[in-house]
Amino acid sequence: MARGVKKSLQEKIAQKEELIEALSTRIKKEKEELNELVEMQKMEELNELRIVIQKSGMEISDIIEMAQMQVAQ
Repeated sequence: MARGVKKSLQEKIAQKEELIEALSTRIKKEKEELNELVEMQKMEELNELRIVIQKSGMEISDIIEMAQMQVAQ
């Protein structure tokens, strides 16, 4: 049974280094996309909060003051 040519250790090392570099690049890209999604989620939450505050007839400064009083207790 014929087998393929055995790779040298140097070739195996080079392959692994290339794979690690490619995976590192992929991880960096995925982290950037994750950060973008998290920021989008934060903006949506802030927008929802703003809408609720407006509907309540209160000002954002009122909510901040209430929160600060709650923290101080």
